Amino acid sequence: MGLPIIGIQSIGTAYFQSIGKAMPALTLWIIRQFILLIPLILILADLLGPQGVYWAFPAADVISTFIIVAVTARSVRKERVAAG
Repeated sequence: MGLPIIGIQSIGTAYFQSIGKAMPALTLWIIRQFILLIPLILILADLLGPQGVYWAFPAADVISTFIIVAVTARSVRKERVAAG
């Protein structure tokens, strides 16, 4: 279910890498892989059993995509203002 939005995540992290800001790119990747995914696996596995493990991956993708879109949009606006 979360597969179509993985492209948005890749573009967001690649954007930060391409403008020379590796730390935000790494932070966004860590948010998805560790801060969201692992707790969601544990929580949803307790609530839904084995099915919860499968639902944790698309849930982490959706949540992290919203975060990536917000952070990237803010950065793009800031870059536009700085460029004049």
